[in-house]
Amino acid sequence: MIHVAIVSPEKSLEPIEKVLQDPSFDCQFFPYIYKDLKDIDGIYEDCKKKCDVIFFSGELGYHYIHQHFPDNRIPCAFTAYETIDVLSILLQFQIEHRDQPLNRVFCDFLTETNHFMDIPKYLPEKYCPIFYKDHHYDYKHITEYAKNLWSKGKIDLILSRSINNLGQLDELQIPYIAVFPNEEMIRSSIQHALDELRLGSITEQNLLSIFIRLPFTEEVEKEEQEYREATVYKFLTEYRKESHLHFDIEKGFNQFSILTSISMEKDFMPMLQEFLSACRKNLNFPFRMGIGLSHSKERSRYYAEHALLESNRYGRNDAFFMEEEGKLLGPLSQKLKLLADYSNPKALEFAKEQGIHESNILKLISLFENDPLQALSAQYIAELLAITPRSASRILAKLLQLKLIRQGQLEEGESLKEKKKMRHGRPALHFHFEEEAFKRTFFME
Repeated sequence: MIHVAIVSPEKSLEPIEKVLQDPSFDCQFFPYIYKDLKDIDGIYEDCKKKCDVIFFSGELGYHYIHQHFPDNRIPCAFTAYETIDVLSILLQFQIEHRDQPLNRVFCDFLTETNHFMDIPKYLPEKYCPIFYKDHHYDYKHITEYAKNLWSKGKIDLILSRSINNLGQLDELQIPYIAVFPNEEMIRSSIQHALDELRLGSITEQNLLSIFIRLPFTEEVEKEEQEYREATVYKFLTEYRKESHLHFDIEKGFNQFSILTSISMEKDFMPMLQEFLSACRKNLNFPFRMGIGLSHSKERSRYYAEHALLESNRYGRNDAFFMEEEGKLLGPLSQKLKLLADYSNPKALEFAKEQGIHESNILKLISLFENDPLQALSAQYIAELLAITPRSASRILAKLLQLKLIRQGQLEEGESLKEKKKMRHGRPALHFHFEEEAFKRTFFME
C-alpha cells in the first residue's frame, strides 16, 4: 500500500480531509500541519522514511522543500490549478464584483513558475490581473510584493491562495478574497500524483528478498530454537515499525523471508548495511543472511537463496548480496566487499584443477581487482575468507608455487594494512600479486 504525506496549513486541511475519505485511492494518508514554512523541515525528517510521496496543499510548500532539500528523492506533488480552473475563478469574481476592474486585482498564485497559468493567452493585457513576478516564492516576499502594489495604489484587492499569509494582509489592511481549490480539483491532483507514483514503480522498482536462516545444531534444544525464532520475529516487526519501512515477513522452518519493493533510484546498500548491523546487535545467536534483488519475486528469491548458501559457507553473522546471475557481493558488514563472479570460467576451472574452493579463488580475484598492490598474509586471507590460517597458508603456497604471487617479508616499522606477527617474534610472511601472471590466468584476453 502506498503511504502519502499530506502537508498543509490548518485552514486548508479540512477540504482535503473530506477528499481523503474516498476509499478508491487505496492508500494510507498521514496529515501534517505547518504554521510556518520552516515547520516543513521537521515534517520532512519525520515522513521521509515513512511515506512514498509528499503531497502539498499548494505551491509554497512544494517550492520550499525543493529549495531546502535539493537531494530529496521522494516524489512531491501539490494541489494544482488547471488553466480552466483559474479562468473559472476569474469569471466568478467578475460576476460577483462587476464594478471591480480585473487589472487592479493581484493574484498571488499566478507566477512565472506556473507560466501565469496561460491566462495572457485568453485575456488581453489590459484586462489581465496583476501577476506575481518575484523569483522568491514565499510568504515574506509575497507580502512585500502585495504591500508595494497597495502602497503605490496599483491594486484594490488581492485574490490569495496563501492561506497562512492572510493574517499579514489583515495587519496591512489590504482587502482580499481567499481562493482555494474545490474538492474535485483536490481529488484530481491527488489521483494524478498517485498515478505517477504507481507508473514509476512499474518501471523503476525491483523486488528485494532477504532470507535469514538460524543454523540450529544438535546441541540447540527445542525450547532454545523456539526462543530464537520468536526473537527474530519480534525484532523484524519492531524494526519495521521503528524504521517506518514496509515489508512482508514469512516464517519457515528455522528461516525467515522478507520481501519488499525498492526504488532503483535510491542507494539501497546503506539501508541493507544498517539492517544487517541491527541484526548483529540485537540477535545474540548465530544467523546467516542472503539478499537478492530482481524485477520478479521468483528471481529475487532465487538470488537470495544463492547468497544465503555463500553466507552459510562463510559461517559468520553476516550477509551476501546478489542482483545478477552468478555475481555475489559480500560480506556486507566489511568495508572491503568482494565480488565473487561465478561466471568466470577460467577461475572455476583453475579452482577445480588445484583443489581450492571456487569461492576462495573468486574472492582473491576480486581482491586483486580492488587493489593489485595489496599485501597478503595467511592471517589476513584467513580473516578475509573466514577460513583457518592453515587453509589460507595452503592457498598461498599453491599460488606461490604457480608463480601467481611473490614472497616478501614484513620489515620492522614497514607500514602495511596487516602488521600482525607470528609467534616467537618471527616476522609474518607476506606476499604480493604477480600482476601479469594473475591477469593471464584468470581474465579473458
